[in-house]
Amino acid sequence: MIEKKELASLVVGANGDDGTTWALPEGAIARLGRGSLRDMAFSPDGQHLAVGTNIGLWLYELPTLSPIALWETDRGYIDGVTFSPDSRWIASSTYLEALRVWDIQSEVCIAEMEFTKKSDRFGLTKPVFSEDGERLVVFNERERNMKVQVWDPRTGALLSETQIQSTYYVYPTCFSPDLRLLAGTNYVRDNRTAEFIVVWCVETGKQIARLDWTEERFGRLCFSACGRFLAAGGSEGRIHVWNVESENLEETYTKYEDAQMVPYYTPEDGLIAAVASPSQSKIEIWNLEKDEKIDTLKQQDKGNFVRFSENGTQLAYIDSNEIKIWTKGRPTDQAPPTIQGPTRAVTVDSLILTPGEKTIVATYWGRKAFLWDVSNQSVRHPTEEELPDKTYKVYLSTNGKIFATSRDEDTLKVRAFGSSEPIAEIPFPELELISREALAPTGHRFAAVDRGRTIHVWERPSPSNGGDRRENWEKCAVLIGHPKAIGTLAFSPDGKRLASISIDRTALLWDVDAGEQIAEMDLPRPPSQGKRRGRYTDVGVAFSPLGDIIAGGHRGDVMLWDATDGKTVMTIPQPEESQRAIALCFSPCAEYLASGAWWQGGLQKVPIRLWKVATGENVATFWGHTTDVQGFAFSQDGTLLVSGGYDGVIYLWDLKPHL
Repeated sequence: MIEKKELASLVVGANGDDGTTWALPEGAIARLGRGSLRDMAFSPDGQHLAVGTNIGLWLYELPTLSPIALWETDRGYIDGVTFSPDSRWIASSTYLEALRVWDIQSEVCIAEMEFTKKSDRFGLTKPVFSEDGERLVVFNERERNMKVQVWDPRTGALLSETQIQSTYYVYPTCFSPDLRLLAGTNYVRDNRTAEFIVVWCVETGKQIARLDWTEERFGRLCFSACGRFLAAGGSEGRIHVWNVESENLEETYTKYEDAQMVPYYTPEDGLIAAVASPSQSKIEIWNLEKDEKIDTLKQQDKGNFVRFSENGTQLAYIDSNEIKIWTKGRPTDQAPPTIQGPTRAVTVDSLILTPGEKTIVATYWGRKAFLWDVSNQSVRHPTEEELPDKTYKVYLSTNGKIFATSRDEDTLKVRAFGSSEPIAEIPFPELELISREALAPTGHRFAAVDRGRTIHVWERPSPSNGGDRRENWEKCAVLIGHPKAIGTLAFSPDGKRLASISIDRTALLWDVDAGEQIAEMDLPRPPSQGKRRGRYTDVGVAFSPLGDIIAGGHRGDVMLWDATDGKTVMTIPQPEESQRAIALCFSPCAEYLASGAWWQGGLQKVPIRLWKVATGENVATFWGHTTDVQGFAFSQDGTLLVSGGYDGVIYLWDLKPHL
């Protein structure tokens, strides 16, 4: 494999070029990806794009989209970003934590807003500067705590606070340009629809208008420059415009069928809109008042996460999990600037390090797969011949072959990497299979769970053919015994045993050949949880490469069981910040176990711990992911650990100093 010193020198961005080594946590060699996207904003002067992600606040130079800064990495989770009118400052809000102002030129935080009440940190909307830049305003949209706070962006001092008179949940919201008015949608969570829009006076907190509006899912609101008109767009291809003073519906734009509508008032062109048509894989930019189409953008994704520049001449949007920039008047044959790699709602679901250890194959929620080149950090989509378009999980077999699972209507497919034809097609309409699945390391057995808490196992008739030839897989076992929904599965290295854990902490060991339960493994309930937290949904399980030990994780300690009879071998107590050690993976030599926790309140980063299996000693701890760790992969010599997280990034950790 590549030596760690050599790898570090080969990493693109080691000199700061693309940010892959910026603000790396201690022990990490590189970071792949820039975090799941949460917000974007153009600077008024057109020089920068700010992108808030799960790992921090990125600043990019326009028009090249070259990264020039990464801030707020202590916690990440940047929910909202906005520029001051003179483009000197950026304000950012951090989920459940803080509101800060950054000076772009000096690259320092000049003000941090202190919340005297912990409840004020919940439900903060995107911060907004006043037109003169002297005030920073934010709305807390949390039910029964709705308030508008006005801050001094230079000092962080609270200037005023107004309680908003409302008894219902509102989303989305927006301020008028002069910050005198606040509009919010009464959103019914049960049926995911809006019922009406309310407009409040920010100074008094009193309702001054109610606008009838029924729209499915989340909509978008925006005020005109004068503040007299309010436009609202949703997912049904319509935009409504009201006169706020009279509460009259002034105009309705309705010719866009099922498109998702994002309205925006520009200084020169009036009301424009981004019209995202999922069925047609495109975004159209329209001048609504002139009934004129400005441009058409191809878009493979079906999302409407878009942000206009202040003058409406640029649009940042997501396509193929990448950020792209549209500029008005740009030649149609000229490719738009792009921030490559997973960006939007891209939790890492599964990952493997290929046998040559030059590539990481990773799948993400949304069923997209990416191939990361370890040495130069480049990323690309796999071809259809390599992996299916929507890949659920990837697996590495004991003989070095890569397998992937995907679904097509009512059929689950297993494919070998590099082959366009599946080696197995497993129908499951009558079973209603859910996402819990496992492929045996031998590649000859596959298990999945139905909604009735039953495990179904299929096998290939000729396990000696290497897994490259298509065959009719046959069901070989139906395993029944869990009283609650099953949260995780894992095969033994030889595929003859299966471990499963359900959400009620029932851990079972199965003999697949006999179709029988071998044992119920002890998984104690933490004494501190009590009845109030009696429902558990997060579980993890893994077999040792030698097949002799099983590791199980839940809320509480990590358990090691004998893989023959299910008896407890060792209990590894977990520190308070690791009480949800769910991601588990043994090193190839079986001497070490990596565990990754899920996020819990009070943490900034989530710990990854390396344990010595023989003694239960914690030999190393790494703090990097800002939220739940989802999975691991080891290099063959065990000196490199790869981790993927809910934050959308992959870290490479150097284990040599700890072995």
